[in-house]
Amino acid sequence: MTAYWKRMRNNWVVGIVVLTCLSLFSSCNGDTHSAGESILSEEDRIKVKSDTFGVVSALDSCMAIALTPDSFLLGECETHFGTIKADILTQLACPEGFTYPDQVVLAPGDTLQIDPIVDSVCLYLYYNTWYGDGSSPLGINVYEMDRQTLLENERYPSNLQIGDYCSLDESTRITNYSTIVVPQTPADSSYSSETEQYIPTIRIKLSNKFAKRFFEVKDFSTQQAFNQQFKGLYICTDFGGSNVLYISDIAMTVFYHFTMPRPSATDSVIYDTKSFYVNEEVRQVNRYVYPNRPEILEKYSQVTDTNYIVSPANIYTHLSVNVDSVFNRISEQLGETDDYRVYMNRANLTVDVLYEESSSERPRDQWDLPASQMLLVLEDKMDRFFTKNELLSDTVAILSSLNTSVDSLSNVSYYYSYDLSGLFTHLWRTNQQQGDLRFVLVPVSVQTAQSSSSILSVRPLQTISATHIRSAKDSDYPMDIEMLYSGFNNPR
Repeated sequence: MTAYWKRMRNNWVVGIVVLTCLSLFSSCNGDTHSAGESILSEEDRIKVKSDTFGVVSALDSCMAIALTPDSFLLGECETHFGTIKADILTQLACPEGFTYPDQVVLAPGDTLQIDPIVDSVCLYLYYNTWYGDGSSPLGINVYEMDRQTLLENERYPSNLQIGDYCSLDESTRITNYSTIVVPQTPADSSYSSETEQYIPTIRIKLSNKFAKRFFEVKDFSTQQAFNQQFKGLYICTDFGGSNVLYISDIAMTVFYHFTMPRPSATDSVIYDTKSFYVNEEVRQVNRYVYPNRPEILEKYSQVTDTNYIVSPANIYTHLSVNVDSVFNRISEQLGETDDYRVYMNRANLTVDVLYEESSSERPRDQWDLPASQMLLVLEDKMDRFFTKNELLSDTVAILSSLNTSVDSLSNVSYYYSYDLSGLFTHLWRTNQQQGDLRFVLVPVSVQTAQSSSSILSVRPLQTISATHIRSAKDSDYPMDIEMLYSGFNNPR
């Protein structure tokens, strides 16, 4: 958004508020109106002021963020903002009350014990798309977690240490070899009734040794009992560095059979399966590692006119504004006394996005797509907000979609917009003048109710994206806060 449009928008809002204030006296007319106005003292008039306050912006690394993933990244890839390597730690949901068949009914009151035998166990990974080179292969390996499982109520960061959960030796490796996958030419697919499309599927046959051991797990009474016998899976890649898969679902299926005796015919062999799923009932962690993030952060911190917000959990932009200087300026402009009533009518922070649509002459890397939703959250409240899955609040976390505007020359601008008037009003009313107020811009995904637009959850974005924004040091249009405030005496 250009400075011209910012000024026009600010003047327009000032005019609206002034007209609103004048309308308070519009019930009188003629000489009565003039007389009423003439008896108002200067201190009794409503004062309306507008100001622009600067902010400070800077890059910082997001070392970790706690979240419950609704999808997973898996793989390794080079990007403009460093190398990302993603892997998965997950439990499997216990089918509570399930038992493998151990007897068959031949006739009423006549049963026969049977002995089911495991044939194989396969892990299935379903993916919708990928980032990077879809024609390059990657190899997937699977380990069984042997040291400890994920706790139900524990907060797990996205950079946790794998060695705390899996020893990563040959005894915990449950694949005989790496499964090689070429994303754009999947070897298998599964039909989804929800999307009415075929989803690319990775089928990984696990070792016979693991299949026999897992088949011996018999206690399906509770999730906790099941986790004691089987702690979970660690899924990673050990080959390829050109793509990252977007995994939508994970399941593990046990294939087994048993023999059905028939007195007057050849015995029948019955084949059956049992699937174990990764869902919201169990704990999962999608781990992200950025090996060269320090060098990348130092490189892009040297760029003064541009800041970056890179997901997932990589580089964020921090903003700060000195609340004391803002409130002191308001007091000076309004001539505040003990009985003065101040209203923050508007405090708009516009974050200009540096983005141009790609074309045949200027192709754009997938990584450089701006986030559709960007959260502005108080830095000291960010961890609590995501961990406790809090809802939006104008005093803690404010959400903005990616907006567009078109100027008189048909130039399209992209931006996020945040109204901080509620937060500043809260700080003013509670007398919380506290120096620098620090925010973080976090790209997020938003889940809404199917029957309405009500927001159910706001989670850190798990897809790969990089949003380029004008910094507070931009020489032409620096990031700032445009504030409109008013006040009048309020005698007790």
